[in-house]
Amino acid sequence: MTFELRIFEGHYGRGYHAWSHLRFAVVDLDKSEGYPGNFVSMLPMKIDSEGKIASAFTKFFGNESLETARGLLTESLKKKHSPKITAELERRLNLLDPNRFIHIKCGVCKRFFKTRKERAWKQKICPECIKRYDIQEK
Repeated sequence: MTFELRIFEGHYGRGYHAWSHLRFAVVDLDKSEGYPGNFVSMLPMKIDSEGKIASAFTKFFGNESLETARGLLTESLKKKHSPKITAELERRLNLLDPNRFIHIKCGVCKRFFKTRKERAWKQKICPECIKRYDIQEK
């Protein structure tokens, strides 16, 4: 089976409020040539979400779902897409990384710094400002 990622952009809304939404469909190229015939599943935002019902993607691919999703996204990133689609592909690749860092603006010096995303405690001051505060305190 040869899998590929197809990206569809849907425009929704009536009149004043209109927005677009990107949908990522996983298709099997060995099944059929056309889209509806070779559809496997939709690519979810998060692959391993504990405590939630497994998506059709994780049911179909099983233990290899994370590697498959990463491979499909990187292969699709190599193709020529609009900047909006490329940004969404990179964002979804970053969501698959388990040890991802996020950039936060320091509350003191207003510079951006990297920190790990932690649920219990969110760091709002950069390490340089923390060191400067500790030196002034002593």
